[in-house]
Amino acid sequence: MNQVVVIGGSVIDLFLYPHQKMHLYDSNPGYMKRSFGGVGRNIAENLARLGIETTLITPLGNDHYRELILEQAKEIGLNVIPIDIHETPLYVSLIDEKGEDLIGVALMDEITKVTHDQIMAHEKLLDQAKILVIDTNLSEELLGYLLKKYRHKTYVDAISGQKAIKLKTFLPYIHTLKMNLIEAKTIAEFGDDTFEGLDKLGHFFIEKDVHEIFITLGEKGVYFANKDVALCRSSIPIKVMNSNGAGDAFLSGVIYATIHQKDVISYGIANACLNLIDENAVSTTLSQKQIEETIKELNL
Repeated sequence: MNQVVVIGGSVIDLFLYPHQKMHLYDSNPGYMKRSFGGVGRNIAENLARLGIETTLITPLGNDHYRELILEQAKEIGLNVIPIDIHETPLYVSLIDEKGEDLIGVALMDEITKVTHDQIMAHEKLLDQAKILVIDTNLSEELLGYLLKKYRHKTYVDAISGQKAIKLKTFLPYIHTLKMNLIEAKTIAEFGDDTFEGLDKLGHFFIEKDVHEIFITLGEKGVYFANKDVALCRSSIPIKVMNSNGAGDAFLSGVIYATIHQKDVISYGIANACLNLIDENAVSTTLSQKQIEETIKELNL
């Protein structure tokens, strides 16, 4: 039995860095780095590097990028089932001088063309998975079908404010929902980052029958709620190299902790920290040993 099956996007990330302070509306000298990305693929890679048996079902084009993604997955022990599309998606991210993701443009429209039949050709695999992870790159219709069918084990990453809107009518079918504040406010249509504001958001989602929610707050930490508890945890001060993929790492840490019956928030924060100090969307040094050592070092 596969522990985790992830259905979501695989992307080639192009990160653009300035040599010095960013000046808007002007040409900024800088450099570019390429890495593998996509929310679904990032989560799957994190889990594979953490020793979790993981299968990724993902749309890939018939191009050179497809071969690169499949080759890298083989190297880290990640099983990939490709769904054919015309071109492998790209994500271009502009990183500011502090290492923060200033703005990104995702060329991912083809992912929404993936059909019910293409995914459900692997129904036996989905049925047997302990946890099913879904990102919101999929079409609203396909998201709804999967969430209703697998409501007892679906972990969802909202991805962005615009894509999070797709989840509005399907909240009762989500087991675990990871959002940032923008995404949470977009779905609920209210909220702020005070504890009172976050608590109102928490009540909103739990009353909609979401089993548990995580709202990541960047350098301010994370808010967690389920039907029994609501709390905020502070972040760990570190030098950020790249914030792109930190949310994916956080959710992967939560899933790792769930499977191993450990503290989900501590492992989410630890894995996000390991991502933030790496220039790639997923830390290339990540391992089960490393995350356990990080938990001890950060006293989480």
